[in-house]
This record gives sequence, structure tokens and C-alpha cells, in this order.
Amino acid sequence: MDDQKKFADLKSLARMAARLGGRDPDERIVVKDSDGVVFTDVAWRYPEYLKRAESAYDYLTRVSGL
Repeated sequence: MDDQKKFADLKSLARMAARLGGRDPDERIVVKDSDGVVFTDVAWRYPEYLKRAESAYDYLTRVSGL
């Protein structure tokens, strides 16, 4: 599978992960800690949602034989 298709699949899965996590995937979020802002972007790009998307992608490609 080419990189563009994989990115599109990961984006869809990350958007789903954000939605299932109670966030609007397109909502702009800001995460701060004691040192300042550590993340600012749309919700689906939050590292936890991307990690879940990658795990789901790996699982789905493994079980489907792609």
C-alpha cells in the first residue's frame, strides 16, 4: 500500500479514536503542562489518538492479510 493511502486510513482511524474519546475530531485543543504548551492542533492529531489509530491499522492489516 502506498504512503498516501496509508495516511488516509490512519487519519480516518485517528478521527474515529478522537470521536470515541469524546472529542470532535476537528476541535482545536491545547494541552499545557508546567513548562507551557506541549500540544496545539486538531484533536485527531493528538498523539494518543494517533497511537490508537496505528494499533488499529496494524491489527486490521494483519487480520485481513494485506
